Amino acid sequence: MKFLRDVARTLRVAKRPDSKAFKASLRMVTLGVTLLGAVGYIFQLAGSALRTVAAPAISRDVVAVILAVIAAVTLGAVLYLRSRYS
Repeated sequence: MKFLRDVARTLRVAKRPDSKAFKASLRMVTLGVTLLGAVGYIFQLAGSALRTVAAPAISRDVVAVILAVIAAVTLGAVLYLRSRYS
């Protein structure tokens, strides 16, 4: 019951965003989905290429560093674009 009361209270307090705020949110969501899709596609493409070529094994440490760099670049791009369009 407490959850339903919290939901009802949230709906009473919430208001529709104006057009500018809605468009900014939509832009950020679209950008995030696009970036995640692009990163996933790049990983898929790299994995397919590595399966067809006899490549040396990559250690887990190197993979972890590469993933951390990709995550940092993606986060930096999102934060930069968010500050630019806010």
